[in-house]
Amino acid sequence: MKLISVISPSVSLSELSLICQAQDIILLRQDAVYLCLRRDLNWPAQLYALDVDIQIRQITPVTAVTVISARRWVELSISAEQNVLWQN
Repeated sequence: MKLISVISPSVSLSELSLICQAQDIILLRQDAVYLCLRRDLNWPAQLYALDVDIQIRQITPVTAVTVISARRWVELSISAEQNVLWQN
C-alpha cells in the first residue's frame, strides 16, 4: 500500500491515477481537504482526509471520505510500503 498525501486542491487526478492502485490511500491534507466538497471527482484509490484540516476550515465532506486523526496518519505512514507527497 502506498500512502499518497495531497496538499493542494489543484491536483490532477488523471496524473495521480497513473501511480495509484486500489489498495493505495490518498490522504487529503491542508487546502486539499476542500476537494472533499466536490461530488464530481472519481478518486483512483481509497480517500482519507486529516480531521484537523477539515475542522480548521469548517467544512463537512460530501465526498465518500474517511476522516482520520493525526495518530491514524502516523500509523498509516508506518505501515505503508511507500509514502509519497503528491505535487503538481
